[in-house]
Amino acid sequence: MARFQHTVTLAPVPRRWFESCVATLHDLAEGTDADGARLRLPDGRPLPGLVLAWGRHLRPGARYRPVNEEDGQPYADQCVTVRAWDRRRETALEVVTVDGGPDHPARLDCALTLTSAERPREASLSATLAPSGGKREQYLGGTGRAHLDLGRWWQAAGHGRHPSRAPLSGTLTHALARVSVTVVPRPAPDGRWLVTVKIRARGRSVARPLLPLAAALLGRRARRACAESLDRAAGAWNARVPALVRKDGERLRAELIDALLGASRAHTETE
Repeated sequence: MARFQHTVTLAPVPRRWFESCVATLHDLAEGTDADGARLRLPDGRPLPGLVLAWGRHLRPGARYRPVNEEDGQPYADQCVTVRAWDRRRETALEVVTVDGGPDHPARLDCALTLTSAERPREASLSATLAPSGGKREQYLGGTGRAHLDLGRWWQAAGHGRHPSRAPLSGTLTHALARVSVTVVPRPAPDGRWLVTVKIRARGRSVARPLLPLAAALLGRRARRACAESLDRAAGAWNARVPALVRKDGERLRAELIDALLGASRAHTETE
């Protein structure tokens, strides 16, 4: 088994601000109407780039597809499906992308779940990449899962209470390796978050006896690369989050609508 641990300092995200953002996103989605396949924003303007392909808007089973800007037709190989939409209980979406390329055909299934929008308690994300090119292609696939206990996160980050288990955890599973990750925050003296990331890797199948050897030969280099990647991610977070959390829900809503419409305006201007 190979182990790695690193701590970064992050700008904090206030709990009330986060919950306001979740509510704003739900309000915007629920204020969007379906006119046949076309979607319209709350102010009546058409929502570009996405159509309702099947079912009733935001009802379980509803399917949405992105639109090809060149011919206006929905992409057949991409689909977003509503699995649940209940602000009090659960919001769940599934995103499927199929790559039918001749070299490495594959299907990517992603699922996002939030419990609940009115008082966010937990969030989870899973992804499965399944190649369809034969037995040898199994080494190109894998699964990933992540779970965030929001209550434990705020307690640990705000009050310094050491959680009985990590608020954020995840696993990556491949035919040759399994990697588990835990993330635990604690308050820094200046009000920011000190976030500790722990990674454990185990070899699987024929790679089981090889991982200790690889860790002995490349461990220091791998740990340095991981630490540098986390430091870069923390730098990007700290460059954006402080300004972001100063924006209220209405401003975020307006900027999101502008972003949704911006792609359409840019496409129109280039024609």
